Amino acid sequence: MISPPWPSPRRRQRLLVLLPASVLSVEQDLRDKTYKAGIISRALAIFRVDEVRIYLDEDSTKDDQELLAELLSYQVVPPHLKKKVVGISNNLKYAGVMPPLNLPNHMPPKQPRVGDIIDVLITSKKGAECSAYLGDAGEGTLRPCAVDKGSIVTARVTGVSKELTLEPSSWGNIYTGYTIKRSGRLIDELQKLKSEGFSIIGTSKYGTTSYSILKDLSKRPVTLVVGGPKSGLLQYSPERLYDIIVNAAPLQGTETVRSEEALLASLTILNAFLP
Repeated sequence: MISPPWPSPRRRQRLLVLLPASVLSVEQDLRDKTYKAGIISRALAIFRVDEVRIYLDEDSTKDDQELLAELLSYQVVPPHLKKKVVGISNNLKYAGVMPPLNLPNHMPPKQPRVGDIIDVLITSKKGAECSAYLGDAGEGTLRPCAVDKGSIVTARVTGVSKELTLEPSSWGNIYTGYTIKRSGRLIDELQKLKSEGFSIIGTSKYGTTSYSILKDLSKRPVTLVVGGPKSGLLQYSPERLYDIIVNAAPLQGTETVRSEEALLASLTILNAFLP
């Protein structure tokens, strides 16, 4: 059997995930919370989620939201740039337990060649020229340069003989990870997304196991909403705001399905319908 091509493209329609800030609250220590965040980040990246929005549910605090956002953000920073990009933070004490994402922009060549595409960090700027940090490959010169110091940009290698030179580039339609946004109340976020034309899909053990409608819903941008570990979606948001609520784990063998498990199961189902 021939393997499908990789890297994979971005989805034709945007895919958003709304996660409760309380998703890590069932874990007792920072190490376990960090590992769970790593599993969540893997699920988001595997299924090419464009954006994750972390909402404040009844069982969460601003600190819960900040922890999850910081851990998920850490994961999408290209590893070869982390040393210079990510500052010291107590929330990242156990970041090493999170499994790597291995996204296309996370695996730069050790010895860059002309034509290679790589994400770089702008370390200084002088006129239309910038110094760019490439990780183990050292520093290069990006020209022209229209961004500020501290920016992460995508560049193409144009020369490697006397000095490493680069020019602005992009990953095109290749999927290179998700973005993170902090949100307020779930109900406010749902109303906003609905007004923007998104299909809203909820997850619940009381949801339907008839998934055929997902094919029609996927013709618009899609938002998947996951409930918290202690309270289900319908306890703090009305059913009328959802186009459909699905049960992604019918006849579950365990008493409960955790939020990250519901996320993974739901994305698996959606993946069959979303181009």
